[in-house]
Amino acid sequence: MKKLLAERGFAVEATLSRVREDIINGRYAPNSKLFPKVIAEEHGTSFIPVREALRILESEGFVTFVNNRGTWVTPLSLEDAKDLYSTRIELESQAVRNSAPFSSEEIDLLEGILEKIHVHNAVHEVAEVVELNRQFHFSLYEKTNSPRRLRLIEQLWFHSERYQRLSVDHRDDAGDAEHRAILGALRSGDHDAAADLLAAHLRTTIDLLTSQYADKLVSAEERSTGTE
Repeated sequence: MKKLLAERGFAVEATLSRVREDIINGRYAPNSKLFPKVIAEEHGTSFIPVREALRILESEGFVTFVNNRGTWVTPLSLEDAKDLYSTRIELESQAVRNSAPFSSEEIDLLEGILEKIHVHNAVHEVAEVVELNRQFHFSLYEKTNSPRRLRLIEQLWFHSERYQRLSVDHRDDAGDAEHRAILGALRSGDHDAAADLLAAHLRTTIDLLTSQYADKLVSAEERSTGTE
């Protein structure tokens, strides 16, 4: 019995991870309908792990169950983006403000990540840019030595990556100048300045989404119901 439960738990976790990633990377488009049997066939599993994975994704806000109509990928909306990023600004800027000092070697490693972002951005490799951007930011936040704060930030990042993939198209330098300004402040030991620069950096994404995608991101009312 324990073995069966362990295998079931593994199947749920594996399915959850893959479906979540497919939502984040856009394979399952916002506001599209999900078909559990198809997902089960694609992932080589039974219906039960898929059903449980979808329940977890509902609790995380990635999918919505609509009565008598099935399961839908939660749409992107400007209201959600603003709420998401305002929360991120509070958590992440405070993480940087309270972080331990960075050594010269740590700053050099972070600059190395920025160089990689520059290379991938030049050839428009969005997935690589998003992943490296995540590495850069979490290398900053890990210095705050607060596991609980990091878990909260990570949960928000799963959702924000959906919006980041939109904003990358309108960030010619992938935020390079802003990233380097943050590093400059940290190198000099000015964590308050670094936190303020980080907050401004995150606001830039909202400004880009507002100016470029306001007419494409659904409203809060539309977000509450799936459409065929």
